[in-house]
Amino acid sequence: MSNEDKKKHLSDEKIIDLYWNRDELAIKETDQKYGRYLFTIAYNIVHDQWDCEECLNDTYLGTWNAIPPQKPDIFQVFLARIMRNTAVDKFREQIASKRIPSELTDSLSELDEAIPYEENTNEAIFVKEAIKALNAYLLELPDKERFVFVCRYYYADSIAQIGKMMRVSERTIFRMLAATREKLKNKLEEAGFRYE
Repeated sequence: MSNEDKKKHLSDEKIIDLYWNRDELAIKETDQKYGRYLFTIAYNIVHDQWDCEECLNDTYLGTWNAIPPQKPDIFQVFLARIMRNTAVDKFREQIASKRIPSELTDSLSELDEAIPYEENTNEAIFVKEAIKALNAYLLELPDKERFVFVCRYYYADSIAQIGKMMRVSERTIFRMLAATREKLKNKLEEAGFRYE
């Protein structure tokens, strides 16, 4: 085991304190503790190493600019949200320039049949209500199903990655996601969201 592997990471609270005190060591500590995790989130979305590096740097800058005034309750989730938003923005640039699609494209296309969208609806109201219904649905799911759903549709993890994390076959994950999407579709239809 290398010295790097033996090094104990600072606690999230101490890293946040470094940001709060404007100590640049905060970025180094964040990278050492969460760099691989954040890179994986970016790679699942943009599938390009150079774009992932850029997203990583933008995430660290975004974190630096957000703390202070924000003081995150769960630092890892805070970082993941910044990275996901950054990577999705980079993905949109890729689409605009017709670059290779990613796992995000696949995972979102799976949800197309479950979540209706009407262009003639006031988009802000539609999105707000759909998010409320989706969150209510996710709270009803058993922990395992919720974990798989979030991995696939928030972090854009591949079915193979999720199967490996859960120690089950890809086929099991595929079936679980299909059943979860069908239940989501039914739940949204009950809430008044329908395809016309």
